[in-house]
Amino acid sequence: MTIGWMGLGLMGERMVKRVAALGEDVIAYNRSPKTIQDLPANVRVTQNPLEAVQGCRFTFVMLADAGAVEAALFDSGAIDAAGTGSIVVNMSTVGVEDSIRLAARVEGRGVGYVESPVLGTTKPAEEGKLVALVAGREAIVEAALPYLRTMAHVIHRLGNVGNGAAMKLMVNYLLATSMLSLGEALAFADRAGFDVHTALDVLATSSVWPGVYAGKRGMIEAKDFAPQFPVKHLAKDVRLFTEASEHWRARTPIAGLARDLLRRASAGTFADLDMAALSAWFRDDRQDQT
Repeated sequence: MTIGWMGLGLMGERMVKRVAALGEDVIAYNRSPKTIQDLPANVRVTQNPLEAVQGCRFTFVMLADAGAVEAALFDSGAIDAAGTGSIVVNMSTVGVEDSIRLAARVEGRGVGYVESPVLGTTKPAEEGKLVALVAGREAIVEAALPYLRTMAHVIHRLGNVGNGAAMKLMVNYLLATSMLSLGEALAFADRAGFDVHTALDVLATSSVWPGVYAGKRGMIEAKDFAPQFPVKHLAKDVRLFTEASEHWRARTPIAGLARDLLRRASAGTFADLDMAALSAWFRDDRQDQT
C-alpha cells in the first residue's frame, strides 16, 4: 500500500519519517523543493500534489492553514485523483468551521475524512510523542489509528469533526497567553534591574511555572529562537480561537488582546522565530508596545 503525505514543514518532515517506519511506500508532497536529512528510502518527495493522493489508501495533510489545505487538495485537483473509499487525515491546525467545511467537501467526493490536529512541537514529532486530537466517523478513525499511533503517544477521540479543531485552538490559546505573560514578566524584571537568568530562577521555584516555560528556558537564556513553533503560527491559531469564540459567544475578552499583540509581533522580524522569542519582543524598545 502507498501512503500519501502533504506538507514537509518543521513538523511534517519529522512526522512523515514516523509513518515511513511502518515500511510502506510514502509519496510526500511539498509545494517547494525540499531536502530532508536522513530521509527513509521508502519516502519519495514530489512537487505534484496529485501524486500524494492518486493510488493512496491514506493521505495525511500537515499544512500551515486552511487555505494551504484547500490549495493542495482542491485547487490542484488532487482530490479528484483520490479513489473512492480512500481517506484524508487532516493534521493541520485550522478553524472549527474550516474543518467542518473541508470534511464536507472531501466526503462529497466519496473520500473519508479524519480530523487529527496534534499537540507538540518538533522534538515530540521526532520521537513519536505528539498528542493527537482525533475526530470523525468511527470506522474511518479506526482505520487511521495504526498510522496515528506512530506519531502520537496519546490519542484523544473527540467525536464529530470540528471537536478536534476546537480542542487544539483551546490549548494553543492557553499556550499563547502563557508565553505572552512570561514575556511581560521578564520585561518587568528587566526594568526592575534583574537579569533574565535570575528572574527565571525565581519563577522556576514558584507555583506558576508550567512545563512550557521549562521547555523554553534554554532558548530564552541562550537567545536562540530557531523555530519549533513560529510566532506567526501562534498568531494564526489565536485569531482562529477568537473567531470561534465570537461564533459561540464564549466570554474570552483576554483573547482579543492576545490576538492583537501576536498580530503585531508576527508583522515583523519575529514572525518566523520560535514563540520563545516573545520573551525578547516585550523587551525590545523598537517595538510599539502602546
